[in-house]
Amino acid sequence: MEIIIHDDASTDGTAEIVKQYSEKYPQLIKPILQKENQYSKNLDIWNKFIYPTAQGKYIADCEGDDYWTDPYKLQKQVTFLEEHPEYGLTYGLVRQYIQDKHAYTINRGRDFISFENFLKQNCIPTLTACYRKDLLLKYYEVIQPSKYNWKMGDYPLWLWFMCNSKVKFFPEIFGVYRILKNSAAHSCDIEKQIAFYKSGHDCANFFSKMFLNKELPPFEEHQKRAHLYSTKAHNRKKAYEEYKLIPERNLKYRILTLFHSSPITYLLLRIYYSLKYKQ
Repeated sequence: MEIIIHDDASTDGTAEIVKQYSEKYPQLIKPILQKENQYSKNLDIWNKFIYPTAQGKYIADCEGDDYWTDPYKLQKQVTFLEEHPEYGLTYGLVRQYIQDKHAYTINRGRDFISFENFLKQNCIPTLTACYRKDLLLKYYEVIQPSKYNWKMGDYPLWLWFMCNSKVKFFPEIFGVYRILKNSAAHSCDIEKQIAFYKSGHDCANFFSKMFLNKELPPFEEHQKRAHLYSTKAHNRKKAYEEYKLIPERNLKYRILTLFHSSPITYLLLRIYYSLKYKQ
């Protein structure tokens, strides 16, 4: 086993801590310490720096905001993959932690059910994934994702695995997914959130055309749902007015928006829009 730690020129002292551990466990920890931030250059950090360093048969990701909690996570996944060569990817559940509120919320992750269902929404928490490196390398060789400028690195990779192998879902909690106030997947800028979801739709459409020979519906309907879901931690009431999220301004929705901060209301809204815009 090897632990590859990539520090992208952080300024909080992380690099020094990584150096100390790599000196203490040189056979286990392999540091990649950048002197200049690479993410700001729009580089594929994983493919350029991390994956080429990996020597193992399997790869498991854990980004800096998140952490594993199951001490047997890797053993369970590797054992399964060793015993089932037809499977290329395994994943499980996570607990969500909202940093601003210092509180846990609902668990994240679920069984993908089918490839067609997964085209509608990514249900695989990246920090729970463990997969075969040979299929990963094939992905970069065949798809060459950097050509498409997708704003997420995990979703197209999972779609690739689903098209080229079986995928195993473990109904167990493997770690904690931290939700920050401002990140690529949870931006305070609604326009950036829209662009993020639009990129996900483009990615899904690419794989749908490639493997199903079928084009997905236009982004418009997905966009309406994306606005609703992505603004749940921000000023949703303002977003309703700015982006016209409610097609019919009926009494029911006028009442609901008065209590837009209520968790129960949020659940009702999700159910309503899931049914209304169901493909």
